[in-house]
Amino acid sequence: MDILLIIYNIGLFILFTVVATLGIITYLQKKRPFFLTITFLFVFLIINNILIYLTEQIPWFSDGFDQIFMTTPSPKTILLVAHSVFLVLILDAALQAKIQTWQYLLVIAQTTVLLFVPMLPNNAFKVWIFYFTSEIVRIILATYGLYVLKNMNQEEYEKNASHIDIQISNSDLFRKLLIITIIMTVVIIIEDTIVIFFHDSYALDQVHMTNRSISEDLLAIIYASIAIGYLTKDLIQPVFAGNVLDDACPAESLSIAKQRKFAHTYSMTSREIEVLMLLLENKSNLEISSELFISMGTVKSHIHNIFMKLDVTRRREVQNLYSEYRVDL
Repeated sequence: MDILLIIYNIGLFILFTVVATLGIITYLQKKRPFFLTITFLFVFLIINNILIYLTEQIPWFSDGFDQIFMTTPSPKTILLVAHSVFLVLILDAALQAKIQTWQYLLVIAQTTVLLFVPMLPNNAFKVWIFYFTSEIVRIILATYGLYVLKNMNQEEYEKNASHIDIQISNSDLFRKLLIITIIMTVVIIIEDTIVIFFHDSYALDQVHMTNRSISEDLLAIIYASIAIGYLTKDLIQPVFAGNVLDDACPAESLSIAKQRKFAHTYSMTSREIEVLMLLLENKSNLEISSELFISMGTVKSHIHNIFMKLDVTRRREVQNLYSEYRVDL
């Protein structure tokens, strides 16, 4: 059993380290705080998992950690509050929204509760309310994310009904992730309730706590798997684009050459050419925002600049102009 536990923890450590490494590499390449936040989130998950592993393997560490938790749970408080802060930053970055006042207040309220929980009598309810507070914060944030996505879609459908693409986009993946977060958090609450009230012991002279939540680990693994897929794709695409002319077939080489020549002819920035390529695919403003991780306002600004440089007023004119553009290799 100990061997399996060691292998399990090593697996989690490797998984989280891979995500953190990919996050920092992507941040250094693109200089976007969003990727740095992902890195910090998984660094804190690594620290949390190390602490849990030590409580499982070293009896004296487990006894001391549990006693500190019942009196002044500063390590867990810092980890849980940091986790909520990173979730807020990632959520708002993905939604291209500013941090709301209520989100500040939510994290402050969580911190206040976690700081005052040690004053309660030593019993199961004290531990349960400590974790339940942080789980409610996660549900609130995920629900808010779903609400914003729903409203954004409704508005976008009304404005761009003719440009709706049935393919799954990043916003669809993000929506599913938020739904999974809510479902898994409910499962975590159920697991915590069973373990805390019916398994652990909180007697003053003998505190025995189960610090690992399997449901929590499963949610972290889901986060990590999706993050690896997203970050890997984000890293591979620029490298592929830079070398495609050397390795691609003639038709693909011509397409890339046409994009570069077109951008040079009309003095477009690299970001504008990215937006242009999505416009040519009939992507809506919302889908462009999701795929490039830029705000709706930024998307509209780029489209306006593209229209000005091409001297057109409609998307169809952009498509016609690009299709008629010829490149001599």
